[in-house]
Amino acid sequence: MASITEFYQDVNLEITIGTGEILQDYSSTGKERPWKLHKKENLRLVELYKKARIKDINLISDSRLFDLEHCGDTLTFLQNAEGKKKLKTANFCRVRLCPMCQWRRSLKMFSQVKKITDKILENDKSTRFIFGTFTIKNTDAENLEACINTLNKKFKYLVDQKKTFAPAKKLKQNLLGYLKAVEVTYNSKDKTYHPHLHVIFAVKSTFFKNSNNYMTKKEWIELWQKALNVDYKPQTDIRAIKTNTGKAIAEVAKYPVKTAPILSLPDDEAVEVLKTLTLSLNKKRFVSYGGIFKTIKQELKLQDVETDKDLVNTDIEQQERFNAVTAVLFKYNFKFGCYIC
Repeated sequence: MASITEFYQDVNLEITIGTGEILQDYSSTGKERPWKLHKKENLRLVELYKKARIKDINLISDSRLFDLEHCGDTLTFLQNAEGKKKLKTANFCRVRLCPMCQWRRSLKMFSQVKKITDKILENDKSTRFIFGTFTIKNTDAENLEACINTLNKKFKYLVDQKKTFAPAKKLKQNLLGYLKAVEVTYNSKDKTYHPHLHVIFAVKSTFFKNSNNYMTKKEWIELWQKALNVDYKPQTDIRAIKTNTGKAIAEVAKYPVKTAPILSLPDDEAVEVLKTLTLSLNKKRFVSYGGIFKTIKQELKLQDVETDKDLVNTDIEQQERFNAVTAVLFKYNFKFGCYIC
């Protein structure tokens, strides 16, 4: 066993290296964190980007490809007397489609939304939450970017108090705030893309108590159809959720693109999908806050998940006091497909 001494938490800790220990990192619930899974997915994405660059060398730069390939390959954990670990440092690439970074952003997003909703209820326990999914017809690669823009533009009709849209009157009268996240999935059967919105609405309690305020599922569908100005009934899922908004938060906290299904596609198809997503999603924002969600986010001084460079400190339990007695460095072993000290 070898060790190096570094300075952590105002005490000198030895960083342990070279023991041959295989990384096992568990959450507070006892679930093992999927480091090696996301690293394997990350390396598959690197492979696809290299193939895509044969057709388009400008799709990703040499430096960004290097960062992607080495994303999360070196991890340093603080460790307490019970053997519990807490991530201290890591080399994350922050490439938008990187599975490793997507996972870290999702953890951070979940933590932030939980803090915001908890604060909303602390300020006013009567606040109610609604979870909504708003869709549009699937689109081809060429029209994906325009379709995403349409979704965002039409959503504004529903929530912007400055915009006049009569069908949304009931909603706007009761709306306190919202969190909106755009998600894009790929349908390999018909080679189309499915952009849609996940939204948490915070509304006044009177929305459910007064029949003049309450909106039925049929009304929600008609509202979204009118907003889109289409001749079909768009799939719209609306659910009133309990005070414990964990499941809804988890849906909204999902990163905008589910990379894993794409990585399992045949190489040629995967490369084409990767090219489409890289170009169509470039410089796009996928998460937005409004009303009390935005106000409380600012009050809590929470960083922007999409631009924040810190993907190490992501979840609630990492904010708790951690009495470290040592530090352990793990590196990804390409031969064995796991992290080894």
